[in-house]
Amino acid sequence: MVSSFNRLHWSCILLVFFFMVSSCSKQMLKKPEREKEFSQETSRLEKLAHEHPKTSVRAQSHLQMAFLYVNYRNPQLNYTRALREIESYLSITPEEAQTDDIQNWLAVLQKIESLQMSLKRVQEANKTLRDEVSGLKEVNNNMRETIERLNSLDRQMEEKRSLTK
Repeated sequence: MVSSFNRLHWSCILLVFFFMVSSCSKQMLKKPEREKEFSQETSRLEKLAHEHPKTSVRAQSHLQMAFLYVNYRNPQLNYTRALREIESYLSITPEEAQTDDIQNWLAVLQKIESLQMSLKRVQEANKTLRDEVSGLKEVNNNMRETIERLNSLDRQMEEKRSLTK
């Protein structure tokens, strides 16, 4: 009787302990969902990345920041900053700890950076062309006005010629 009571007692204690640990871990792993939460988490990670004495913690902070910058819930996605954070992570982390997944992320972010730069160049060229088209439209309008004045002048000269005959 005493042993079954002890088993029940210890089982309850273990269950309570399990639920406490699982609830604590869920709170620690909670991902940010709002802009303010992303900002706070980014600030916390930046502080860790610059001030923590352990290299592994600084590296992990850079990696977590990179993932925050590309998180689909983040209202201010920043692929350029994510690329810089991945590069910082890779510069701190020993080669044997660098996984293929991180290398894949690096390659994708580099491609995104390249595409963003190409897009900026295209947008600048587009703006230049729009400005040029706008200037050509103005020149075209001026030429139309000049042609209309010349046609009017030509009609006036024809009228004077017909009157002088």
